[in-house]
Amino acid sequence: MKARLSLQWLVVIELLFAVTRLQAGIHRAPVVLKADDIKSISRYPLGFYRLYRSSANAGAVAIPFQIDEVNQLGDYVLDGGVQPNADSGNRYFDGQDELSFMGDDVGPVLPPKLWPQGRKPDVIYELRLQHPSQQERSGAVYIGVFFRDPPKLVERRYVVFDVNQDQIRTSRYSYHFDPRNYLVVDDIKMRSSDPQSEDLSLIDSSTFYMKADLKYFLTVFANHRSVDSRLEAYRSGPIRTIVRVSFFYTFLKLKFEVGMYTEVSFFSNAVLLPAVMYMPIDGIKHFNDGSGFYYGFALQDNPSQFEFATNMQSVTESSTSWLSFLKRSQSSSDLYWASLVGKDRMMYVELQLSKAMLEAKNIPRYYLSSQSASDLPPNPKHEIRPLGQSPVNLALYFDLTKFKEGEHQLGFQLFFENKRDDVILEEFRQLKRWIYKVKRI
Repeated sequence: MKARLSLQWLVVIELLFAVTRLQAGIHRAPVVLKADDIKSISRYPLGFYRLYRSSANAGAVAIPFQIDEVNQLGDYVLDGGVQPNADSGNRYFDGQDELSFMGDDVGPVLPPKLWPQGRKPDVIYELRLQHPSQQERSGAVYIGVFFRDPPKLVERRYVVFDVNQDQIRTSRYSYHFDPRNYLVVDDIKMRSSDPQSEDLSLIDSSTFYMKADLKYFLTVFANHRSVDSRLEAYRSGPIRTIVRVSFFYTFLKLKFEVGMYTEVSFFSNAVLLPAVMYMPIDGIKHFNDGSGFYYGFALQDNPSQFEFATNMQSVTESSTSWLSFLKRSQSSSDLYWASLVGKDRMMYVELQLSKAMLEAKNIPRYYLSSQSASDLPPNPKHEIRPLGQSPVNLALYFDLTKFKEGEHQLGFQLFFENKRDDVILEEFRQLKRWIYKVKRI
């Protein structure tokens, strides 16, 4: 009952502030900026900062924000879980530390003159957000620094992490981890735009599959039940929840492991996953053709009911085809994307690859079938099955023969919206074009 009330309260809060955000805002996505990218704002203790937007009459309105520290190892400083590292930060906003807030909380470019309770910050910075081709969409937030007794933080939260239920809840979606393995999900549901309606099931489940055919030796198969997973640490704030999860797989009697850890960020309408995967051997030298892995979803509805677009090749598509050439020419150098648009929901996926992966032509391919989750082959025993035989109708596939020995970095972004809006979809695609300027006022 407590969890249900918490979720209802979250939705009510979201609706109460919906009109305000529609009058302001620049886009619907989260804004995440590193201290080194806005150095003039950095260097103060974390507790000194407060964020504001300006109202039409130049009144400062406090907005939710979050500062997440990144330590010298490049890991987020997290205070919850079985292996927290809360003591690894310096409690100052600097270096790779990240400031985050929501794009639809951004206000007009109008320096505030009226401050809550008449308390003007000791130092004020204007952080302006501009789109290079649409100057009329510029907006700003105002960062106040208080050297003594800063005002209370805004209590509004856009994301809630229920550790006991292994669930992320926001006003747009609920994301339920598989409690036995945080590598996969039990389900993802979209919140209905009508608070009186039931949630809409988007993804029924997900799975992982790997086939490693080693030259002159043996073939190894694995899925998410073969991989050891652990939730090491987490931190939950008003803008995002960050969870650190580690995965390990040992190749039978071989004396090496494939290891990966990731720090996943959950926002009200987005999931950001920068992953680091370690390969103990050189796939080019040691794997036969056909070796690969995929991460796949069972979409509840038939994918054919959605409008699907992508700049990736299909797993069944020839790399020399004209369509393949056209997709490569339309894509950026390191960014691959796909979108699913339905009548009442949208999902947009981006994948950014490291330079080493691009040089090795280690790029993703997609798999899409025209079957709903109920029509997919059942797999109650979680057997290790390839595409076409597993309960998956949407997947991303990588060729293991393209992986060199060492670390490989992947940047994965997933955006959800519980309505159809082509403008919002285009905003997701344009996020990397936004320009940020800072000045003291």
